[in-house]
Amino acid sequence: MKKQLLALLIICIITVTNNTLQYNTVSNSAIEYVIMFDESHGQFFNRTLMATAIDSLNELANYTEDDINIEILFQTESDFNSTNLQGVDLLIFTNPGFKEEDNFSPTEIEVLLDYVELGGSLFLLCNPLTHDDNITGHPTSINELLAGREDRLTSARVRATANSTNADVILDDFQGTYGNDSFVSLDLTDINANYTIYKQEELVNSTTIYSSPLILGNEEPIIAVGRTPITSYSVNDEYDMFRDLVNGFLTWLIAKAYDDSRMILSGSTIMFSDLEIAEDIKWVEQSDNLVLWRNIVLWLLKYTPHLERAPPRIWLFRNYALIVVVFSIVIFGSAFLMYQIKRKRKSSVKLK
Repeated sequence: MKKQLLALLIICIITVTNNTLQYNTVSNSAIEYVIMFDESHGQFFNRTLMATAIDSLNELANYTEDDINIEILFQTESDFNSTNLQGVDLLIFTNPGFKEEDNFSPTEIEVLLDYVELGGSLFLLCNPLTHDDNITGHPTSINELLAGREDRLTSARVRATANSTNADVILDDFQGTYGNDSFVSLDLTDINANYTIYKQEELVNSTTIYSSPLILGNEEPIIAVGRTPITSYSVNDEYDMFRDLVNGFLTWLIAKAYDDSRMILSGSTIMFSDLEIAEDIKWVEQSDNLVLWRNIVLWLLKYTPHLERAPPRIWLFRNYALIVVVFSIVIFGSAFLMYQIKRKRKSSVKLK
């Protein structure tokens, strides 16, 4: 009888322990993401100039409710294909197309559109007109990608005049900073300004942009729009002025989601870079630019809104464990009671 009771206890302990380990394995498992950063299309903003932003991706777990592991790949091959995009959750382009030969090839455009339609996310960043030819945005490559398959990604475009290969630049005589009216400071706490990006993982109070404007088309649906004040306007390399009289603001960022894919188009790469805006002060350190970068990446990875975990497993485990414990107590108690009764009977027989 003692051996039977001992065996029963061992079985109960193993069962409960096994379920505890199984639950811990599920609850503590990290969420794995793969991000590819492109360096194969003439980008001036490479991994060195984007080091702070890229390094921050390894720390995303510090700003979320879950354990997040990020694998970052750097694309240095000449062309994208279905093979090198396998398993990639997010693809980032930082102001591509510096030269005409750096533009996406027709084959690449088809591959990238296939990638998005299969659930991949895109972060496309251009840059504005500037005196530095390396930094100046050349929107042809991005606009051709956006125009693919009848505006499948979006009908928005990076604004540039018909006779120019350079993107326009947003100016604001009242919101400029560092004495430059093209360095526009945006206060995101002003509820009347309607600068909403999307549901934020971390609070973004302000941002500083140096951006080209985006021209909106028939966007359905738009998740979020980055807007400038009504005092903003844009100019091209001929210094022609443009104001959006229809919307009353200029757009510097849009976010879209469709099917299982997400995309963000930004008119500024430099705002997330390690280039200096002033002596010993980086662009990415301005306002909440780095926080915005993290929020954008988390949204594009489909983490925001938060992924649905599997909390019911803990209740299943608790219920199961409770049943096992109660059953064990009943069996053990019954066996122990029967053992005591049998023992007393034996004692009574011996006394006679």
